[in-house]
Amino acid sequence: MSEKYTLSLEPRAVVGKKVKRLRRSGILPATVYGKGVEAIAVQVDARSFNAVYRRAGRTSLVELHIAGRQPLAAFIHALQRHPVTRDIIHADFRAVDLSQEVEVAVPLHFEGESPLVESGEAVLNQVLNAVEIRALPSNIPAHLTVDISSLDGFDKSIHVRDLTLPPGVTLATSGDELIISLAHARAAEEEEAAAEETTAEPELVRERRESKEEEE
Repeated sequence: MSEKYTLSLEPRAVVGKKVKRLRRSGILPATVYGKGVEAIAVQVDARSFNAVYRRAGRTSLVELHIAGRQPLAAFIHALQRHPVTRDIIHADFRAVDLSQEVEVAVPLHFEGESPLVESGEAVLNQVLNAVEIRALPSNIPAHLTVDISSLDGFDKSIHVRDLTLPPGVTLATSGDELIISLAHARAAEEEEAAAEETTAEPELVRERRESKEEEE
């Protein structure tokens, strides 16, 4: 049984630039919205929010208790961060109907080791780090596991269709999408070196031109 997360919110009257005062006092401004739910400006204790977000992420349901309203089931949908400190300065909650399927992005969790990578012959070419799924809100997994130990040859790769899905979960991302494959280690190193040369070349030309101008 998945862990249950709850947060107590209060209606928020402070909006605009004045919300800075809330943040200074340890209060996080937030908004709750969703299908059939009128957008609600709220505020929540920042420490309580951060503690729940660390465990729930964006794929676990959070039960919101807003003063004067019935509890709402919601996902932490979007975050706004400070450009310098990267602290969370605003949160959006997406309220959902527990009887209706939703489409969400679920992160991929990679485990295992490819024998070719372990021996140094290959490097991993990871294309996706999340996939879109459809499910009832209560059936959404925290992540989907990808076992890369099956990548024991350069002809091997893992596509979205190879994922093992929990009951009640279907894919929204195309099954033909590549998740991860192998590349020859030497080829990857040569490509990286070539890219560095290409990046460095204009700088070198500029240095030579500036040197010539100084001589003149």
